[in-house]
Amino acid sequence: MKHLNRAVPSCLAALAIALTFVACSSSDENKTEAVSGQFELVSGAPVADQGVAGEATLERADGGTTVSLDVSGLEAEAAYVAHLHTEGCDQADPGGPHFRFDASGGDEPPNEIHLEFNSDAEGDGKAEASSDREVPLGDAGSVVLHEAGADHMTSAPSGEAEAVFVHAGHHHHEEEAAPVKIACADLEGGRGAAEPGDNPESASMGGKVPTIVIRNGEPVGGIKELEYDAGDEIRFEVTSDVADEVHVHGYDLMQDVPAGGTVSFDFPAEIEGIFEVELEGRKEQIAEIRVNP
Repeated sequence: MKHLNRAVPSCLAALAIALTFVACSSSDENKTEAVSGQFELVSGAPVADQGVAGEATLERADGGTTVSLDVSGLEAEAAYVAHLHTEGCDQADPGGPHFRFDASGGDEPPNEIHLEFNSDAEGDGKAEASSDREVPLGDAGSVVLHEAGADHMTSAPSGEAEAVFVHAGHHHHEEEAAPVKIACADLEGGRGAAEPGDNPESASMGGKVPTIVIRNGEPVGGIKELEYDAGDEIRFEVTSDVADEVHVHGYDLMQDVPAGGTVSFDFPAEIEGIFEVELEGRKEQIAEIRVNP
């Protein structure tokens, strides 16, 4: 009997070790995969939304998908909607068609992923939508942010999404005009997305030009960092609500930007190093250009 009493704890210990091993193995199988991209303004974006910046993220876990976004620079206390698209942001129609789980199915959730939210008094907003189905790898081209009319304001608190699950959301009836596109964030599978090993900033330049937005004499979102490799073409735009001279130090390039206007820069990356872009009159740095060997 004494031997039996000793054996029982030993068996229990072995069982505990086995259960621990199974639990660890199970957790390894349920890995979360995530891809994300920064929002960039699309051509024709409304003037009121020229300062939009932020990030979109898609996560795959346990056979499901969650898409989220966190943006700033929106109109205060306004309604917005975003959709998951199949193509990249470099398309003539940024993002291309909406992603659909069933290509022959309808254009509303749960067959599509829509995110609706209200911006807060500061022009910030967050949204999240989840599905119990997994978006196939490579099919999440981008997330495109749209305007939505006042009649589409959600019942959620300002700055938040209406729901966490893929919901009925904003319906696009045939008689409604298509919502105005504001910004696009590349995720994966889009032709504008960076390839592994590429310089992300240089790769994102394909068809899209970084825009530095000046509001009240300061860069929206802080000093913008632009990185290139020697031999690349350096291209960017400056949109400003104040008149000043934009000066690219090192390259000694200057252009006057009028209040409410935009100027474009396009020149080869011939000098290696780190260079400031400044509003000369205000002595305000608005960008940093890094040219790698």
